[in-house]
Order: sequence, then structure tokens, then C-alpha cells
Amino acid sequence: MDEELKFRDIYELKARMMPALHVRVKKLVDDGIMIDCDNLWEYFVRIWSEESNLTLFDLVDDVLNREII
Repeated sequence: MDEELKFRDIYELKARMMPALHVRVKKLVDDGIMIDCDNLWEYFVRIWSEESNLTLFDLVDDVLNREII
């Protein structure tokens, strides 16, 4: 499956990422870190703006696994 996923805009990408964002927010809140999906999204957008050639897999992996500092 080499077909590249493309998104019309950042809002479509955010909607596609929402399930992963919800999972991570729940985990962070369970760990005592008070955050919501919008703030988590903005955090990752800042990180991703410094990187290039990211795939949807990379984005989901970051949301679910990257250490929050």
C-alpha cells in the first residue's frame, strides 16, 4: 500500500488524528497531567513544524509515544 495520504488542510489532519489525541490525553490525565486535545495538538504542531517528510504513522506514533516535556 504505497498510496500517499494527503490532507486538504491542517483541520482535516487534526480530525484524522483526533482518536490518537484522545487516547494520549486520557493517559496524561490519568498520570496527573491536566491537558486537553487542543493543547496537545498545538504542542505537537510546534514539534512537527521543525521536521520534514513525516508520515501519518510518524504523527500517530509521536502522539501516542513521544515523551512530553
